[in-house]
Amino acid sequence: MKKVLHKISEIVSIEFWHKLNQKSYMPIVFLATFCIILSLLCSLAHLRKVWLVALIFLIFNSYISFQIGCLIDFHKLSKKWLLFFPIIFALMVTVHFAKYNYFFCLIYLCFELLGLWHNDLYQVRK
Repeated sequence: MKKVLHKISEIVSIEFWHKLNQKSYMPIVFLATFCIILSLLCSLAHLRKVWLVALIFLIFNSYISFQIGCLIDFHKLSKKWLLFFPIIFALMVTVHFAKYNYFFCLIYLCFELLGLWHNDLYQVRK
């Protein structure tokens, strides 16, 4: 009986993840979650603050926020999704990091806007 219940729970969880992955906003959620987990892991691994800020916050998270903006444009999602990653990052800063890291929320929002407008930046308007 336990084996049957275990198999049923596996099937339900696989179907749940399959249905969830069909949503167009899930890559944004996965990328934001990955960035948050990576930032926390690097901090817990006692990576020096300079390297954490330079490599993870400035380079990696900025690139991911640009890609989130591109995904919002590609999937034609609501502009509200632009606030998802900066808000999640702000919550993480509140819990674990120094207060000056709130500036990165604004930087990530700017990179997301650049990703959203990446096709329209250099086109001549008619």
